[in-house]
Amino acid sequence: MSKVIDVLGAGTGLGVSMAHRFGREGFRVPLVTRRKDRLDALVEVLAGERIEAVAFSADLSRPPEAPAPVEAIRGRSGRTDVV
Repeated sequence: MSKVIDVLGAGTGLGVSMAHRFGREGFRVPLVTRRKDRLDALVEVLAGERIEAVAFSADLSRPPEAPAPVEAIRGRSGRTDVV
């Protein structure tokens, strides 16, 4: 079973770099950010690199929204190894 890294705040900088780096190392990569359109585009790019990624849209600056994507990731992946 491959490891899982949750990339919370998968914007255009560090989050994207982490998704690529860990994905190349065999991690599954759930991504969370506000903009669903950017997430979908990033998932496509990662899929082209044979990286398993899935997108979850949420505004993590709003505390009531934060638990939902984490629970969805856990439900889909079963666990998280790195955040």
